[in-house]
Amino acid sequence: MSHIFISYSHLDKTYAHKLHHHLIEQGFDAWIDDRIDYGSRWPREIEARLRECDLFILVMSPNSYESEWVQNELSFAKKLGKPIYPLLLEGDVWMQLHITQFVDVKDGKLPPTKFFVRLAEITPRNNSASEKIKPEPVARKQRPERNWNAPITIAIIGAVATLCAALISNLPLKEIFSGETPAAQAIFETAPTEPLMQTSVPDEIIDAQGIEMRLVPAGAFSMGSDREDEEKPVHTVDLSAYFIDTYEVTNASYKLCVDAGECNPPKQSDSSTRSPYYANPQYDNYPVIYVDWSMANTFCAWRDATLPSEAQWEKAARGTDGRTYPWGEDISCDTANYISSCVGDTSEGGDYDIGKSPYGIYDMAGNVWEWVNDWYGENYYKSSLSFNPLGPDSGAGRVLRGGSWNFINYGSRSAVRINGTPGFNVNFIGFRCARSLD
Repeated sequence: MSHIFISYSHLDKTYAHKLHHHLIEQGFDAWIDDRIDYGSRWPREIEARLRECDLFILVMSPNSYESEWVQNELSFAKKLGKPIYPLLLEGDVWMQLHITQFVDVKDGKLPPTKFFVRLAEITPRNNSASEKIKPEPVARKQRPERNWNAPITIAIIGAVATLCAALISNLPLKEIFSGETPAAQAIFETAPTEPLMQTSVPDEIIDAQGIEMRLVPAGAFSMGSDREDEEKPVHTVDLSAYFIDTYEVTNASYKLCVDAGECNPPKQSDSSTRSPYYANPQYDNYPVIYVDWSMANTFCAWRDATLPSEAQWEKAARGTDGRTYPWGEDISCDTANYISSCVGDTSEGGDYDIGKSPYGIYDMAGNVWEWVNDWYGENYYKSSLSFNPLGPDSGAGRVLRGGSWNFINYGSRSAVRINGTPGFNVNFIGFRCARSLD
């Protein structure tokens, strides 16, 4: 099925519906996500529609810029090589689209007729409406669409002409290449400012708060297992590259946020008693505990990061070969702090060097359960998107991953999923943060 996919924030739905209605009137088969039939698995439906579409219209605004769904739809459309047509409804052009032509539709206006003529050249329309689009009359020849290669070519031709003139008139060549002639200035002014080669992404970074993060490269991995119903089915998930904390967030790191006035100090949920380890220098490098989901989320936001998605967490833990634990198949007290008889309490981050994940990340099994960003959905894997899935829109609990110091080995498997109410905080739950490269 051929169609136009409209990507937008639901805060901009008034304009999106106006655009959709106009496209239908013009004879196009346009699709927006409120057309999903009841009973459909909507994440899979969106993915299917993206794969089938002829082109992708993006309604740009601050609302859609902040929408994870819109950003994921855009990334997937680019990955599939779909033609992308941005419409600027509010704000500025997005950085990742700054070299892409866009149409200004501020104040809710519809695109000009020539925009729809261009769409008609790419995607088929209903025959009954094939005459509805009529080009706007022009008094002179239409100006071609701008291509940055064109001015560069013109500038180079001008530079060659100037060079020839210089050879004839004995003009010093250094003036030409120093940018002192109009032709040379044209080259410098019209040449693209982006580097010719992409700078490689480091495997490790230290963020502004001094916290170490490791790179998880873009690509696919096998998510889930065939052991428990909520882990089924095993399915392939493709993720964009991201960084994730090398260690679980420590007491010392969390205290920086508290001292900055952004985070609340950890405390036991059933009393006002603070964690016995928090603000005690002896335990600076131990994972912070007695933090609920909101406290964890606030800390990550303070760092310009997020809690990892469930998919990001699992890939960081097990890599791409479907291993059971971060290091392989068997577990012992030498590889993880996972059962009361191992340590009997939390352990210092980095204690289990041979228990690292394939990306060099510590304590992805045992020590403390870790909050992730997703709402818990027992059957979510049956309808999950295959590209950068974000979990259900809502739920009763948030997902926890990785097992803990007081839990059996079975719970330390990388595929294990449990959930807790967002306000839950105890001495065996902590977290780590992630950051996208976009």
